[in-house]
Amino acid sequence: MNNTFTEIDQLLLRSQRILLIGHQRPDEDTLGSVLSFYIYLKLLGKEVKMYFNDPAPSYLFFMPEIDQISTDQQLFAERYDLYVFLDCGSISNTRLSEVVIQGQTVLNIDHHASNTNYGTVNYVNTKASSTCEIVYNFFMAIGFKVDKKIATCLLAGILGDTSGFIHSTTQAETIKIASELIKTGIKIHQIFNFVVRNKTIDGLRLWGEILSRLRVNTELNIAYSWIKDTDFADFRVQEDELDGIANFLNAIVDVNATALFRISDQRIKASWRTKRDDIDLSKFCGLFGGGGHKKASGFTLDLKVVEQDGGLAVAG
Repeated sequence: MNNTFTEIDQLLLRSQRILLIGHQRPDEDTLGSVLSFYIYLKLLGKEVKMYFNDPAPSYLFFMPEIDQISTDQQLFAERYDLYVFLDCGSISNTRLSEVVIQGQTVLNIDHHASNTNYGTVNYVNTKASSTCEIVYNFFMAIGFKVDKKIATCLLAGILGDTSGFIHSTTQAETIKIASELIKTGIKIHQIFNFVVRNKTIDGLRLWGEILSRLRVNTELNIAYSWIKDTDFADFRVQEDELDGIANFLNAIVDVNATALFRISDQRIKASWRTKRDDIDLSKFCGLFGGGGHKKASGFTLDLKVVEQDGGLAVAG
């Protein structure tokens, strides 16, 4: 068994009260890895709770035990033997303060290249397609037989982070793992429909509005568009309707990179994508306190940005 997997196994076995934590604005991978760990640890008789800063997207409520997730920070007033962060490149990515984990035993399992190795025990595999792929390999290493509930969570995470096996992170091992999960009796087409085919008419109209704003910075050869906070009310859609649009913009073939900006009153969030092997977006976004993967990264800045002359400009 991998030495770190052995250490993780022993750490979980000797911990009784465990808090599982995923990143802000949870996606399929952080949810799938947290939920699969939750189900596994409950089977071991552990006292387990799950925390996310934001609620899960409504279209993912097919995932087992998702209704047990809490967004209440009062959870941190309790004492735990172990804090487990899954798919979180940094503590800030959870919207928590590092004070929360000072002096605590922390397990950090992730696949982001920008991970800061903030845990007491860290397992970061940047070659994995997803954190769910890592969790599957952990279960196999310790001889745990994955059931249909856990398989549903893990396959949802793999499908989400590979966009249905089309990202460059998809390896032969990824497909093999998916096939083993399907053998538990779950239906891949049903999970794919929940994860990928989940848009309403109003949601698609908002996608159209965002695509109509598409601009190209010819000097840098970067295509970009933006979302405004008011868009969600104007088009009567939930925020999770825009999941996947940053990856969709990356279909543009004749630019170096693409960016999708989320504009709030005094804050801007940027989601960057590229298909080029000679560009490392995790390093670029790291300059602004963000991170992620080489070809898919992002950052958030406390900065007021406004629409100006058909594009975006920093206010003042």
